[in-house]
Amino acid sequence: MLQIDVRSRVSIYEQIKNQIMELIISGVLQSDEQLPSIRALARDLSLNVNTVKRAFSDLEAAGVIYTVSGRGSFVSKNAVGNRQMLQKARDQLQTALRTAKSNGLTKQDVYGLIDDIYKEE
Repeated sequence: MLQIDVRSRVSIYEQIKNQIMELIISGVLQSDEQLPSIRALARDLSLNVNTVKRAFSDLEAAGVIYTVSGRGSFVSKNAVGNRQMLQKARDQLQTALRTAKSNGLTKQDVYGLIDDIYKEE
């Protein structure tokens, strides 16, 4: 589910947060879907439990996930509309638009691509 790049300049807990947000934005993780437990994720990724816990705590503080005592962590109903999630989507879109612009696409070309993508969904 998640992959950690130990050579990345992005901290490991930020990589976990970012990848979980990307999975939510892309629709892989749905509202109220349970996430792997902190211990299981730490074990699977060969990480310290506290690193995973910090990522989950940040996501919970931002309203992206919620925790039910004794049951685990779940994707919030309003995770996609969350300010942090919107900022993440904006950053991704900005990167894509810069690439499109540098490849010579016009604003109308981009609008056409957006229409096509929305029709596919």
